[in-house]
Amino acid sequence: MEQYPDSIAITVHASASLSSGVWTAGATAGYTFDCRAEVNGTGRKIPGDDGVLIDYVFDVYMPQTTTIIPRDSDYVLTSLLNGIVEGKVKRSSNGQLNSRLWL
Repeated sequence: MEQYPDSIAITVHASASLSSGVWTAGATAGYTFDCRAEVNGTGRKIPGDDGVLIDYVFDVYMPQTTTIIPRDSDYVLTSLLNGIVEGKVKRSSNGQLNSRLWL
């Protein structure tokens, strides 16, 4: 049995900036991680920044990383059980033992 049988590709878009009256597009970075995606089969929710509860479809567990993945980053999840799923990251957390995403 493999601990991280799935994979996820994440695209992070930095916001544009204004300098001397000229807008400059933000940089884009791409990351790929091995992971394990678990379906949120019980209808759990996570709190948003304003305290409103947010629905999510997958809990994604990854080896610990120091990469900061902002909310609303684009993702493409390739899961053995669920095929290819695309969307936006709803929340992320880098813990002591692993990193976690809510999609």
